[in-house]
Amino acid sequence: MKKILLLSAAASTMIMAGGDIAPVEPIVETETGIFNNVAFSGELRTRYENVNDSIDDTANAITTRFALAVRADLAGIAGLSTFGEIMAVTNFGYDEYAPEQAGYATIADPANSRVTQAYLDYKTGETLFRIGRQALNLDDQRFLGSVNWRQMPQTLMGYTVSNNSIEDLGLMASYITDRYGIVDALSGGTETVLLHAAYQAMSELKLTGYGYLIGSNSNTYGLMAAGKAGMFNYIAEAATQKDATLEYQNMGKPTVDAMYYRVDLSTNYNGFIFGAAYESLGEADGNSHGFTTPLATLHKWQGFGDVFLGYTGGSSAFGLDDLYAKIGYSSPTFGKILAFYHDFSAKESLAGTTDAAGSELDLLYTYNFSKNLNFLGKAAFFSGASDSVISAAHNDVEKYWVQLDYKF
Repeated sequence: MKKILLLSAAASTMIMAGGDIAPVEPIVETETGIFNNVAFSGELRTRYENVNDSIDDTANAITTRFALAVRADLAGIAGLSTFGEIMAVTNFGYDEYAPEQAGYATIADPANSRVTQAYLDYKTGETLFRIGRQALNLDDQRFLGSVNWRQMPQTLMGYTVSNNSIEDLGLMASYITDRYGIVDALSGGTETVLLHAAYQAMSELKLTGYGYLIGSNSNTYGLMAAGKAGMFNYIAEAATQKDATLEYQNMGKPTVDAMYYRVDLSTNYNGFIFGAAYESLGEADGNSHGFTTPLATLHKWQGFGDVFLGYTGGSSAFGLDDLYAKIGYSSPTFGKILAFYHDFSAKESLAGTTDAAGSELDLLYTYNFSKNLNFLGKAAFFSGASDSVISAAHNDVEKYWVQLDYKF
C-alpha cells in the first residue's frame, strides 16, 4: 500500500511539474550593465525510484531537480563570456533511502543544493580557454563524465583549453584541482591532468587518443576507433592503466598494471535496433587495484542496476568482463524501447569461489511529448552469483524508475 501511495504522489508531482506548462522558448536573452546577450535556461526533473538490493530495507524516493543557468558576454570584450548554473534537489520528505536514512537500500539522490558550474570562457580564433567549475563529458563518458543521470551531477574545478584550428582535428587539455561528486562524500581535492585528441580521418573512421593522469590513482592511455561501415556502427577501443605519476597531498602513488578492451557493433534498420558488445577491465594481478574509471559516468556501464559501481569505480581487484546485447525499436510516434542483457564474469577467481559474476536484464522506454518535455521509464533486474569472487555480485537487485524531465 505504501508503494502505491508513493507512486501516486510521484505521478501527481510529475503532472504538476510538467503536464500543463505552457510552451516557452528554451533561452531568454536580455542585456544589463557589463553583461551582454544574457541568456537563461533551466530544467525541472522529477523522478520516482524504487530499489530492492536483497540486503537492506526496500528504498523509495521521489526527487526533483531544479536547475537554473545563465550565460552572458562580458564587458563587450570579443570572445569573453561567463556561465553559471545552480541546482537544488529535494525529496519532498520521502527519505526512506540511504544515504538519507541508514538501513535502506541506496539511492544516490539526497536532498542537496550547490553551484554546479561557474566559469569564464575566452575564445580567440579556434582556441577556447575555460577557467572555473565545469561539467566535462569526453567521448561516450566511459572515462570522464558528468553523471547527469543522478539528480546532482558531477562537476570539476579546473583549467581547460581546446583547439580546433586544424581541419578534422580536435585537441583538449585540462588540469583539475577539485571534484564535486553526485553526493558530498565523493567530493574533494585532486590533481588530475586530462589530455584528449580526436581526428576524423574519413567519414567512416574517427580516431581518438587520450591520456588521463589521476593523482594518487593511476595513469590511463588509450586509443579508440569509431565510425559507421555500411549499416553498422562500430567501436573498437584499447587502453592501458599504469602507476600514477601525480600525487595528491601525500596520498601515495598506487601501483597499477591493467588493460582495458571494448568492441561494440550495432545497427538501426527501419527503426529496429540491434547491437552486441564486449567490455573487459583488467584485474589487479598483485598491484594496488585493477583497471578502474573513477571519473566516469558509471551508470552507463555494466548495467543500470549499478551493482559494480564501487567495484569498477574504485578497486576492480579481480577484473570484470561484460558481454552484452541490446534490441529495441525507435520512432517519433511511439518513442524508443530498448532491452539489454548482460553476462558478467571476473577475470580470475580464488579457491572456493567462481569467476561468474551474475547477469542482468535492463529495460528502457522514452517518449518525447515535445521538444521540452520527456518521459522515461526504466527497470533493472540483476541475478547474482552467491559464490562469485566479486562480493558485489552476490545478491539479486531490482530497480525501477519513472521520470518526467522538462527543460526551458
